[in-house]
Amino acid sequence: MLVLELREKAAEEAQAARDIKEKCEAESRGMTSDEGLEFDTHITESARLEKEAERQETLEAAEKRLNKKQERKVEPETANGKRIEVGHSSMFRFGKLRSFTGPKAEANAYTAGKWLMATVMNDASARQWCRDRGVEMRVQTEGINTAGGFVVPDVMERAIIDLRETYGMFRANARVLPMGSDHTNVPRRASGVTAYFIGETTEITASEKSWNQVELTAKKLGALTRMSTDLSEDAIINIADDLAQEMAWAFAKKEDECGLDGDGTSTYGGMSGILTQFVDGTHTFGQHTGTSPYVAWEDGTFADEIVGVMSLLPSYAQANAKWYIHPTGKAGLLDALSLQAGGTTTTEMINGTRAPMHSGYPIVTSAAMPVAPANTAVAFLFGDLALSSTFGDRRGITIKVSDQRYIEYDQIGIQATERFCIVNHDLGSTTEAGPIVASIGIT
Repeated sequence: MLVLELREKAAEEAQAARDIKEKCEAESRGMTSDEGLEFDTHITESARLEKEAERQETLEAAEKRLNKKQERKVEPETANGKRIEVGHSSMFRFGKLRSFTGPKAEANAYTAGKWLMATVMNDASARQWCRDRGVEMRVQTEGINTAGGFVVPDVMERAIIDLRETYGMFRANARVLPMGSDHTNVPRRASGVTAYFIGETTEITASEKSWNQVELTAKKLGALTRMSTDLSEDAIINIADDLAQEMAWAFAKKEDECGLDGDGTSTYGGMSGILTQFVDGTHTFGQHTGTSPYVAWEDGTFADEIVGVMSLLPSYAQANAKWYIHPTGKAGLLDALSLQAGGTTTTEMINGTRAPMHSGYPIVTSAAMPVAPANTAVAFLFGDLALSSTFGDRRGITIKVSDQRYIEYDQIGIQATERFCIVNHDLGSTTEAGPIVASIGIT
């Protein structure tokens, strides 16, 4: 119990004793035997609580004094790095971390670095360190945990996932579903109950809600990178941070390319992207082609490209709608139109905003989107990607290590893999727009 709570209870006991005494005085009489016993009990308990509060206060002061970090009389040499204390050991960080964030960023990166030393370098002390702290060093294949690549520790996988969602347009905005197996069917509502006008003696026409399936088949994606064999204890924080950054960026880039540019070939794991599907002739109602030439961002106008596209989106998809566009398009079209409209302050032009918006909707940029409008091709998208597309996530990141691949460079090959699938299942038809619509370039 806290010191303040103990003293508050002591005060309540003293007040209860005071109430008994004042009642007797108001009635001009002495205390009965029962009242005297109750009075003494309250006084005794108040004194006990006050003493307990004093003990607690002394204990807290002692703990604060003992737990106070001792100042170093001489700062250690850190070779331009920062020494970080973790428990009874210390470690070094050089520069700002990019992959690991939060209050335990350095400690999590250090754990990932120790895991790398244990698995990549087979360092005995690092392996023992991981075992003592419950850091897994098991291996895994597609469904078997007895052979294959090492499963990355939770702290490192969280960093990679966070970065993939930062870099990856599709993973961050599509509907993400965990896949319990390599092949999964997800139910999808195809149509609902229909209401009909009926005559006085006419039978009501029956109708039912119908469903179909979204088929997800996981594909394996791999990325190969190198790492020096000189894995130093003093550099493991930054090595883990750099490896997480590279793996996350590689996976996020390919995920976006599959979800947007996929043409169904092996280059994209057999996946078909939104940009490809939108121009196959079966989703024309969700296309806006405008009325004037539009093959450069500066050709776009607010009344044509922006209002025209927004007017196509069904109302059910507007609540969570976003703009999906290349960074060049954001600057050349959306930002340019906002500046032309006036009202932007100098501070906003210099600093921008943390959450870029246009016409009241968030802007999401991806390098996998078209760098410029092109004739009969998608320029940018608008809508709710979570309603149009499903991202099947089969399993997390695993790593395989080869000490022979780059032996001539005294380097180690590190291969990271994941399994996922993207299906763009609701893009509208020739008579109805879907939850995401597109601006199409014209000459």
